[in-house]
Order: sequence, then C-alpha cells, then structure tokens
Amino acid sequence: MNLEDQVKKLLEEEVNPKLAEHFGGAEFVQMKEDTVYIKMLGACGGCPSVQTTIEEVIEEIILKELPQIKRVCLYQGVSDEMIDFAKRILAGER
Repeated sequence: MNLEDQVKKLLEEEVNPKLAEHFGGAEFVQMKEDTVYIKMLGACGGCPSVQTTIEEVIEEIILKELPQIKRVCLYQGVSDEMIDFAKRILAGER
C-alpha cells in the first residue's frame, strides 16, 4: 500500500470516527513531499477550532503511524464544485 493510501486509510478508520462524534470529518486532498493536505467536512468545516483539531487529533494520529509524514495542513483551495456553482451563477443560471 502506498503512502497516500495509508493516509486515506488512517483518515477513514482512525480520524473520521473521532470527528463524527462532533458531526464532522476529514478528507484527503493531496500530498506534497512530507505534508498532507486535508479538507474538513461537516461541522468541522466551519469550526473555529479547526487548527487545534488538525494539530491535536489528525496530525497526532497520522504522524504516530506514518513518521515519514511531517505535517498535516488544512487545504485552502476552492473545490471544483464551488467553481462550477459560481460559473452557473455568473451565467445567470440558478
């Protein structure tokens, strides 16, 4: 199993059950060198404590199991769905 798949498995099996207790979740977006980028879902997506959750829950689990990963960061990009939605609005579609 490659490193990306190992990260996804940890998110699914270890991280998301904990975040689900607070009606949230985390999704793998990409990996660059030794940094994993995730998107927060559900209630975690708008939570003011998102950075604490990443550092104290997600990063702790991933770094413990996969020492070759050095950081877990919140993905700051815009999703393809949001871009498509904005295009439809600008085109006058609803």
